Amino acid sequence: MPFDNLSGIKTKKYNLGLFILLTFLALVGTMIIPVLGLLGAALLPIPTSLLIIGGRVRSGVICTVISCLVIFFFSYILSPVMMFVIITTAFVHRDAIEKKLPAWKTISTVFLVFAGAVLLYLLLYVIFFGVGSIKEISSNYNSYIDGMADDPIFLVYTELLMIEVPELDAVISQTQALLRFLPKIIPGILAVSFALISTTNYLISSNVYKRNQIEIRSVRSFMTWDFPWYYVWGIIVGLVLILIPEMGSSVDGSSAFIDTTIDVLGFNLVIIFGALYTVLGISVLWGIFIRFKLALVVRIIITAFLLFFFGIALIVVPLIGLIDIWVNFRKLKRD
Repeated sequence: MPFDNLSGIKTKKYNLGLFILLTFLALVGTMIIPVLGLLGAALLPIPTSLLIIGGRVRSGVICTVISCLVIFFFSYILSPVMMFVIITTAFVHRDAIEKKLPAWKTISTVFLVFAGAVLLYLLLYVIFFGVGSIKEISSNYNSYIDGMADDPIFLVYTELLMIEVPELDAVISQTQALLRFLPKIIPGILAVSFALISTTNYLISSNVYKRNQIEIRSVRSFMTWDFPWYYVWGIIVGLVLILIPEMGSSVDGSSAFIDTTIDVLGFNLVIIFGALYTVLGISVLWGIFIRFKLALVVRIIITAFLLFFFGIALIVVPLIGLIDIWVNFRKLKRD
């Protein structure tokens, strides 16, 4: 019988009004709080998931629709996209519980849900505003960057810190270069963000489910996380593409286009696989801490040191993850 694993779940204690409030608060956190927005997105589907897993599909849909109804008045495109994310993720978790799927499969599917939500948003945006709307956004973005020197924020910044004109020009020039480059690495940033959201969503959801007598496959201990050795080729290929010499100029600009495309692909690969090996590096450090039975105070000091010197940590931690491929600091069993 389908959904036999869900038949014993108690659903009467779930308060629909409270779940609507929790979903709405997670939605507000996702949209308003820049850094914690990723955590809000991870928490967003959990109340609806509990309702749908417990067989209250109609209540789950009501919870989602009412929670997202408020943002409909601010963005009638974003509202249905968020509904899609919440409801689809809930059914993904329900399927994972029924079929006892491995954690990595569920996390990967939720990742695809968030990636599909971006495509859905772009599709709806083009449908409502036309094909030229995307180009118009790009044009307005570039216009803002070009006129950044006249932005009131920079003028106030200059008055407060009493920066000399040459120094201000240098700051503006560096900021403009960074902002012009930022859209090129959006795919890599989104991929890393969605991976973080989907993993966090699964970790928190599984804990909530178990508290409600709902069995779902557990994630492996963090200190044993590992990736196949051939993932290192993602870093290698990315670095090679970035370091490839420019092909020179041509009359029609085709060489310049190819150079830019190669650089963009390389940077996105480095961002994606660099993030993977950063996680692996942290896992290696955590395993070393446990192996040598370091006191909690020592762990906190080392972690604080790495966070304080963020630039160094951004290089050292992924490097530790890469070296672990051959050294195997944690003595894991590998093929």
